[in-house]
Amino acid sequence: MSKVLSLDQSTRVSGYCLFEDDEYVCSGVVDMSKSKLDTYNRSFEMAKALWKIIKKHKPDYLVIENVQAQSGVQTVIILARLQGMIIGYAEAHGVETYILLPTEWRAQLKYSQGPKVKRAELKQQSIDYVKNKYGFDRPEDECEAIALNDAARMKFDFDDEL
Repeated sequence: MSKVLSLDQSTRVSGYCLFEDDEYVCSGVVDMSKSKLDTYNRSFEMAKALWKIIKKHKPDYLVIENVQAQSGVQTVIILARLQGMIIGYAEAHGVETYILLPTEWRAQLKYSQGPKVKRAELKQQSIDYVKNKYGFDRPEDECEAIALNDAARMKFDFDDEL
């Protein structure tokens, strides 16, 4: 019996999804896109909001997407800082963390990807995947977290890990 929480983390809108024993439990988003905080401080507030989700659901495993090159070095630094805060919190609370590259989890779900596939198309594939598999109409960040969770549960046998 295992609980797997996945996060599609960013400083503006982060998606999350929880499965227990391969059954969907819940998903949602933390939306700070309208925050007046600067990016530096918003990343700390996002981390605290995601910590609350981890604390509330008490997962056995946490799956997060690895930081990838974005629009600039500063963006990568801020996302890496957010990822570090999440990993540190999970480790301090006994939650084993798995990190997947975006290309890795998307390949697991057989997404069309590559240099000619734009970010918006990748997001749309997650929206379509979730709509087709679960019948949900959800925001893109939530769909990414749901798809990430599915891919991780396909890739890893979490029940054998406990």
